Amino acid sequence: MARPFLTDAAKAALLSAVRDVEAKSRAEVVIVVRPASARYREAALTGALVGVFAALAVMLYSPWVFGLAWFLVDPALAGLLAGLAVHHSPFLVRRLTAAASRREAVHRAALATFVERGVTATRERTGLLLYVSLLERRAEVVADRGILAAVGPTTWARQVEALVAAVDSGANGETIAGHLRGLGEPLAQTLPVGDDDVNELPDEVVAS
Repeated sequence: MARPFLTDAAKAALLSAVRDVEAKSRAEVVIVVRPASARYREAALTGALVGVFAALAVMLYSPWVFGLAWFLVDPALAGLLAGLAVHHSPFLVRRLTAAASRREAVHRAALATFVERGVTATRERTGLLLYVSLLERRAEVVADRGILAAVGPTTWARQVEALVAAVDSGANGETIAGHLRGLGEPLAQTLPVGDDDVNELPDEVVAS
């Protein structure tokens, strides 16, 4: 069984990584971990429909005899139970939703969080958001224009590739902290910390 993503040890490791990156560079790092980025009602609906048709198939083709009233009750009950099972299972939700839909939901939520958490408010526009969405097993690393201008959008995309892939593979928070710490090296080279550098954003791991 995979380890939980955000254990106490993972929180400590992620917070340490944030402080390490900020000690080497002018980047201001914020980490937000959310259980999901959308409700995915279509997954529960798909599960419910499968439950309904499975119950009907059993009732129609099994050797047992069912009264007419049960043809109304049993499929509805099976659909309800199947829909609830999907709703409470991240694994089933991932299997019953399109990858593009999950990817777009995480991307939208990350951009909204980037603004809501004030990551755009740093004086040199060097805010950096690590957004992790657990149900989708996806991460977005959103960098403000000061970082992209210094590192370059293409180079930056390559730098964060391993971190995003690690979340996609189900890595826990301690492993992701190591990848985040690795981002400190290119940031230290292009945005080295200055004498007047101050901590503009809270150092915390936000779980919501």
